[in-house]
Amino acid sequence: MSFSYEQKLSIINHNYKSACCRRALLTGILKAKGTALGERISLRVEKLEVAEFIARLIKEQYGADATVEHPKKGGRCVEISFESRAAARLLSDYDSSGRLFSERCAGCQSAFLRGVFLAAGRVTDPSVQHSMEFTLGTFAEPFAEYLTELGFSPKISNKKIGKTVYFKNSTSIEDFYAICGMNPAMFAVIEAKFSAEARRNIMRLTNCETNNIKKAVDAAAKQKALIERLEKKGLLSLLPDEIADTARLRMQYPDLSLSQLAAVSVPSITKSGLSHRLSKVMELGERLLEEQEK
Repeated sequence: MSFSYEQKLSIINHNYKSACCRRALLTGILKAKGTALGERISLRVEKLEVAEFIARLIKEQYGADATVEHPKKGGRCVEISFESRAAARLLSDYDSSGRLFSERCAGCQSAFLRGVFLAAGRVTDPSVQHSMEFTLGTFAEPFAEYLTELGFSPKISNKKIGKTVYFKNSTSIEDFYAICGMNPAMFAVIEAKFSAEARRNIMRLTNCETNNIKKAVDAAAKQKALIERLEKKGLLSLLPDEIADTARLRMQYPDLSLSQLAAVSVPSITKSGLSHRLSKVMELGERLLEEQEK
């Protein structure tokens, strides 16, 4: 089951206690997908379960028996059709207040937005990417304006399937779910965002650690190669005693890190002190080799 369909099932299974909220829900559905030919209303949705839920709302709100069937030309969509003068009037224009629908209680706005998402919305799994879109046709501009009034910044694109209003960022999707009262979906987006950030941080730390290890290995290899040349040419004993002892310690433990090498050093020495001595091994050793070759 897709993440998008899970959210639509949550909308279907939600307990809409107020009649005005159930009407707002159906208004969102019809505004998003409904078309009218006279008093005959039709709309298409993707899932039979969604279509049957909408048919029950239509019966409750308009007293009309809706026909639910797969279109004759086939396809995955389910077609709903019914006759209602009130529904046709709803689709012809805004309501008398000039808004998309009449809010009669605090929950109506959430219900209306849920209806639009149920009929025309799609959202990707937040663990994969952040994208929410509404395929709305002629309702795209009014809906985008409505979202803008709510503080969103939606975009509109023209696709073969119709005009689409969409978001491409997690914050807008979180806020949409919050306004709709779809808290589990909102928390899923937030959790996915935090998980992605944690993975990026781990990757950065891993890459940093890998780079540090590589640098340490390369440095140890250079030190070992130089010390071997000094030893072969009999120059190692010309180094100061502490520096020569450090060179011999590196040759004895060629694979140890600086911290590990400092730990086995006798007498004990700090990591920074050992690093300084190894730098001196390289500096003085290269100078001795250059002088010998002159």
